[in-house]
Amino acid sequence: MTRERFKMLVEAYGADPRRWPEAEREAALRFVESDVEAQRILEEVRALDRIIDFADTAPVTPELRARILSAIAPRSQAARTSARLRAWAPQTPQWIPLAAFAASLLLGLGAGALIPSLAGLDEPQGEAALLALGDLDDALGQDAGGGS
Repeated sequence: MTRERFKMLVEAYGADPRRWPEAEREAALRFVESDVEAQRILEEVRALDRIIDFADTAPVTPELRARILSAIAPRSQAARTSARLRAWAPQTPQWIPLAAFAASLLLGLGAGALIPSLAGLDEPQGEAALLALGDLDDALGQDAGGGS
């Protein structure tokens, strides 16, 4: 039994060992005898149990029950309506998302192939401009690195 497990056990089941799971009860009782921190945790949970035991509880009246059920009903109605709409709506064939993906892929590849020729970058002077931009980037990178 670890301290963390003991704490989870008493927080879940309370301070009364009779409420603890039988499989862990003996180990938890031995642990609390040998661990001062576990004894402190158990005392805190006992104090909370006493507060809960003395708390006033109100009986469930028919009006309270009706209020609770009426608050739950709209959610249930919405869930039923949503289920009906899902059943009514036609199912999307599986090929449609695949076709949309393929079309966007082809469009991207086509645009990537056309843009350099439209910008004139496939001509000899366009290649020289690209090389000059690369040299400029290298020069700027060296100046930035050398100044640091």
